[in-house]
Amino acid sequence: MKMSNLVFGSLSLLAALGLIYANLTLPSESLWFDLGYGNMPWAPPIIFAVVGIILLATSTKGESEMSEETPKPTPVIDPAKAALNKNLETAFWGLFLIMLGGQFLLKNANLPEGIWDVGIGLIFLGLNAARYFNGLKMSGFTTFLGILALVGGLAQMFFKFDLGGALLLIVLGAYLILKPWFDRQGLFGKAEES
Repeated sequence: MKMSNLVFGSLSLLAALGLIYANLTLPSESLWFDLGYGNMPWAPPIIFAVVGIILLATSTKGESEMSEETPKPTPVIDPAKAALNKNLETAFWGLFLIMLGGQFLLKNANLPEGIWDVGIGLIFLGLNAARYFNGLKMSGFTTFLGILALVGGLAQMFFKFDLGGALLLIVLGAYLILKPWFDRQGLFGKAEES
């Protein structure tokens, strides 16, 4: 049983129930959720309920399969892949620190909002692209940060809209939904493993 899916699914359903109760008991003007089409106070409970149901449904999926399978073999670490990954990480973390230093150095320059976020997102996504094209597994953490930084920076540049925490929750939710597919594809993991 996947405990994280069980816990987060239960919490999502509790949040949905709380929002449904609030929608039924409070006046309609006291709850406001705007999706661009006016007040839609029923959207959050529906979203929480759907996410909760999906998470609860996937919490027991594969339970019988896991008990019949043989245990996974311990991964073999390839020294050449480990060295290549270390060189890539060093180079791209160096680029990240240069970008961060440039941001502090040019903080008074008249640059578009979000340009630094776009640069940092491209650096992190570039690291994972270099890993992928060299036959290494990508890092879910830096891919996640790269997507957040790139989309958030583009939203600030073109729409003058700071996504902040909303984007974090959307990308995290999408990652949780797509995680089984990522696991089957073997795209993410330790880069030095064969």
